[in-house]
Amino acid sequence: MIGYHTQNNMMNKNELEELRYDVAHYLLSKMSKGSQFQYALDRMIQLCDHYDEEGLKKILSESKTDMKDHLKKKKSKGGGF
Repeated sequence: MIGYHTQNNMMNKNELEELRYDVAHYLLSKMSKGSQFQYALDRMIQLCDHYDEEGLKKILSESKTDMKDHLKKKKSKGGGF
């Protein structure tokens, strides 16, 4: 039975956390790359639900600034091998 423990075989907090990690890793490894991406995207949407409109806009504006800086750095480098 799932979730059934007797008094003698209870895991401590760290053991249970490690078991959850191992099971989550196993389950993710069985998913296709596309499914992994969709799962991650769904999870990020859940996390973004904690932000209000202003917080979301701030994150997006930071990402655009980071991309502009990244492109400037790429363009300033010399070409060739």
